[in-house]
Amino acid sequence: MAINPMQRKARNSFLLGMLLMLVIALIVVGILFMQIQGMKKQEQQVAKNSKIMYMLKRDIKSGEYITSADVEPKTIETNIANSEIAQTADLIEEKTIAKVDLPKGSFVAKSMITTTDEKVTNDLRVQEYNMILLPTDLSKNDYIDIRLAFPNGQDYIVVSKKRVVQLSQNTVFVKLTEDEILTMSNAIVEAYIKEGSNLYANKYEDPGIQTAATPTYPVSKEVLGLINSNPNIVEQARNALWARYKTELRTNIDTMLVNGAEDSAERIKAGVEEQIQKQQEERARYVETLGNLDY
Repeated sequence: MAINPMQRKARNSFLLGMLLMLVIALIVVGILFMQIQGMKKQEQQVAKNSKIMYMLKRDIKSGEYITSADVEPKTIETNIANSEIAQTADLIEEKTIAKVDLPKGSFVAKSMITTTDEKVTNDLRVQEYNMILLPTDLSKNDYIDIRLAFPNGQDYIVVSKKRVVQLSQNTVFVKLTEDEILTMSNAIVEAYIKEGSNLYANKYEDPGIQTAATPTYPVSKEVLGLINSNPNIVEQARNALWARYKTELRTNIDTMLVNGAEDSAERIKAGVEEQIQKQQEERARYVETLGNLDY
């Protein structure tokens, strides 16, 4: 049966339309498929780069201790290698410190932390001093060298890189070993003997990075003898102090002290009385603050 030309034309148009729709549908399906595959790859990449890191809940200063209580876990997308991410096991109380200042909200990497060079020994004690000239901006957990300056320009490091455990207006608390305690006592007495001498503290700028300075102050012969007879002082400390004593530095100090020894006893007495008075005043203020606390 012959097909009407109009019917043939309509059928061909219909078939052509169907073919065109099929092609468009295939193109749309192909685009959707590619988009879905791209989204899957992106999700996989995000999942691959998503890691748990620990974010600081407070500001941490350079040299200050960091513990697991100072951080909280957060899942973030990062390219940092797993080996570089700090874990809570790396944040050990009284051992882990920040190398640099870390603001609140920072994520902690292993490159940002280190272990303190403070060594816990059996003779370690917290010592309280109120005759040391303190930096104006000194704060708790800062690190300091304690130095002795004589009026003739001689300047010695008595003890180095000590963390400020506690601080009040005129009093600083630091942890010292037995040999350091005796060395400080020697320096205090000689500061009183020589008028114009000054015991002062120098603050470390970046204690997390800076290493401890080498002490240079040579103790007197009498104190060295006491140190050598003290069983609480390890051999390494004795040797270090003896090496300092053998230098001409001690001779220079002895000569200077002899030249100004006429009224040294009075100056020592006055200095000790002033120290006792300051300590009593600090203690009274501390007890007063305790009385104002609510329990």
